[in-house]
Amino acid sequence: MELTNSNLALWASLLAGLVGTATMTISSATEAAWTQRGDSPAPGVALLWPFKKLFGLNVEGRALFAIAVPAHYIIGVSWGAAWWLLIDVAELGLLATTLIFAAVVWVSAVLMLKITGIAPWPWTWGIKYNIYDWTHHTAYVAGVLGTWVLVEQIAQSV
Repeated sequence: MELTNSNLALWASLLAGLVGTATMTISSATEAAWTQRGDSPAPGVALLWPFKKLFGLNVEGRALFAIAVPAHYIIGVSWGAAWWLLIDVAELGLLATTLIFAAVVWVSAVLMLKITGIAPWPWTWGIKYNIYDWTHHTAYVAGVLGTWVLVEQIAQSV
């Protein structure tokens, strides 16, 4: 069996997004421990932003941090669908998919931070914080890529 079945490829991509998110979480948690930075509410803010704009919903404090972790995984798994669109629907090769996907992930994250008011444009962050951000997003993409390749190998051996 191969990942030629589009439904199987979609599920594999969503799984890859989940593993990529876990990989990014480990990267971010490690950096936060090293730099003694607190947890970030950014994923929760981003996920709730449309509800704030449309309905005036304002979640703060502990509730926002409680939403941040599931929101992080919802966003990360959703990015797995973008991987699927590139690798399966557009039928791009693995290298092209990885490079385009990395750009899509990073640009969409930067736009999300700016649009929701979480952070200014990255050129104002300084090199240190850009390196942290690139490291976390690279960890995410590596997790997605590694999971995809592993699932593809398993599917070919079945």
